[in-house]
Amino acid sequence: MNHTGPEGVLPDNNGSIHGRQYNLDLLKATAIVCMLICHPIIRFGEYRSGYENDFLYFMADDIIGDYIVAAHGFMFAMGVGMVFSRKNTAKDMIRRGFKLFLLGYVLNFFRYGIYALGYAIMTGGFSLMAQDALFCPDILHFAGLAFIATGVFMKLKLKTVPILVISVILSTIGASAAFYDTGNTVLNYVCGAFIFASEDFSLFCFFNWYIFVAAGLLFGTILQKTQDRDLLYKRLLIASGTVCIIYVACSCRFGAFFLSKGGEYYVASPPEAVGLLSIDFLVLSLFYFLLQKTGASKFRIPIEMSKNITSIYVIHWLILGFTESVCCYMLGIVFDYPFILAYGAALMVVSFLLARLYDRFKRARRS
Repeated sequence: MNHTGPEGVLPDNNGSIHGRQYNLDLLKATAIVCMLICHPIIRFGEYRSGYENDFLYFMADDIIGDYIVAAHGFMFAMGVGMVFSRKNTAKDMIRRGFKLFLLGYVLNFFRYGIYALGYAIMTGGFSLMAQDALFCPDILHFAGLAFIATGVFMKLKLKTVPILVISVILSTIGASAAFYDTGNTVLNYVCGAFIFASEDFSLFCFFNWYIFVAAGLLFGTILQKTQDRDLLYKRLLIASGTVCIIYVACSCRFGAFFLSKGGEYYVASPPEAVGLLSIDFLVLSLFYFLLQKTGASKFRIPIEMSKNITSIYVIHWLILGFTESVCCYMLGIVFDYPFILAYGAALMVVSFLLARLYDRFKRARRS
């Protein structure tokens, strides 16, 4: 939805009851920035000897990539966005879900799969790396399943509270059944889209992560019905800030993701989800009050990033996958961290500009 003023100028408000939620845009933009910082460090850093002990790698992998608004922020924002979207019928949800799910496999092929297949042809062997590159479910697969499930729940006329209850049950099952092995590679990939097996077969599993979407659906519904948003966000700021401080303090004391089985981020249990959601709510509330002070017009770039989130995600992976596959894997180049940081900054700019061009191309075709 493009809620702009005359000549495309963003209004200095936080969106109407049914309008665009600019604090949510800033939450998504923060997640994009975190993603574009952490992915190059994680992907290139793994070629460095002893990378596990590098502080920068730890910051990118555990702090920026996991705790600070990243994947869980995307998923929560997705749920809120479903409520405020104009195309929010069950049919719309299911159709978009199938498109995103298929896009996940298309991205798998062009991100790493095509290079892994080429290498397999040259060496005469189909490696586990090629298999993983082509078939491992990732966040787009999850997003597709989340849209499809939400559409089905809408067809069943379920309200947001029952949906949240179902998501908690699914999360509990997913957390308990994590690290399974069917003994069959194909089944592991299929089941891995729903329940975590290992990072070779699954990442953002539907059972574990739909709780973030469901929380977004409930919050979006509450937000639409709330007249006094200042009071809502003040209470949310206090509550989420308190939970966030306790959660972060306990994580420092007991270890990262101590509330999930095996301390695994991708196994996010219901208590872990509450901790991560407290970060999302805290940041969302802070952005709400920041926008009241400054107005949305000062955040044109982050808001544009939010609107083009899927394009930026796909584009940055295509560039990053090409660089890693050719330079790191095939040529054996090991990048130092100053280069990786510069690469990440350039990747952010290039991905944003290419996503902008693609958006303008789509608009021109429709007009």
